[in-house]
Amino acid sequence: MNIATIIGILFGVAILGVATYTSTDSVGVFINLPGIAIVGGGTIASTFICYPLREVMRVLKVFMMAMGAEELPLENYIRVIVNLSKEMASKGEDHLEKSLKSIENDFLRDGMQMLIDGYSKDEIKEILDNRIQQYHEQEYSAAGIYRTMATLSPAFGIIGTLIGLIAMMQGMGDDIASIGPAMATALTTTLYGALFANMLFMPIAIKVEKRIDEITLLMCVIRDGILFIKEKTPSAIVMDKLKGYLPPRKWATVKASR
Repeated sequence: MNIATIIGILFGVAILGVATYTSTDSVGVFINLPGIAIVGGGTIASTFICYPLREVMRVLKVFMMAMGAEELPLENYIRVIVNLSKEMASKGEDHLEKSLKSIENDFLRDGMQMLIDGYSKDEIKEILDNRIQQYHEQEYSAAGIYRTMATLSPAFGIIGTLIGLIAMMQGMGDDIASIGPAMATALTTTLYGALFANMLFMPIAIKVEKRIDEITLLMCVIRDGILFIKEKTPSAIVMDKLKGYLPPRKWATVKASR
C-alpha cells in the first residue's frame, strides 16, 4: 500500500470522525464495547460455521497480499519475456536453463522449465491454463469470505440492538429517564454492524478481488509469452502481442526498452 493510499484512508477516517464528533454533545454515546463484542464475535463465529478452518486461516494471508504494491509491473514482465525470447533465439536452450535460477516468479520459472524439458505446446498450454484457473478459483473463494462477513455483520448489529432493547424494556418500570440513553446505546450496535460491513469487510473483499484479477492477468501474459517462445516467434512480434495486455498509456514504456 503506497503513501497516497494511506493518506487517503486517514483523510477519509478523519472526516468521518469530525462529522461524528460535531453531530452530538456526547461522543461517548458511540462507544459501546458490548456492542462491538456482539458484532465481532457473532460475525467470526458464523464465518467459522460457513467455511472450513483452513480457508478462514488463509484470509489474513490473502489480505496482506492484496495490500501490497498498488499495481503489478506488467510491463517489466513483458520485457523479461522478450529478453528470454531473444536469448532462446540467439543462444539456445542450454543458456536459457542457466538463467532460470535468476527468475523470481515461480509461474514463469516453471513454464520456462517445461519449455526446456521439451513439453509440447499443447501440454504447456493445458498445464498453465489449469494452474491459472485453479489459482483464480481458490483465491476468489478467500475474497468470498470477506463478502460473507460483510453480509453477516449488519445482521449481528441488529441482533445486538434487539438485545439492548430487551434489556431497556426490562428496566422501563424503574427509571423512565434512562430510556433515551439506553435506546442510543442499543442502536450503536446496528451502527457497528454497518461500519464493519462498509468500511472494513466489503472494501477488503473488493481490494482482494482486484489484486487476484491483476495476478491472473499477469499469469496469462506469462503463459502467452512462453507459448510464443515455444513457437520461436520473433522477439519484436512477442513484444507487440504482449503489449495488448497493457493499457495504451503504458505502451510507450515497453517500446522504449526495445
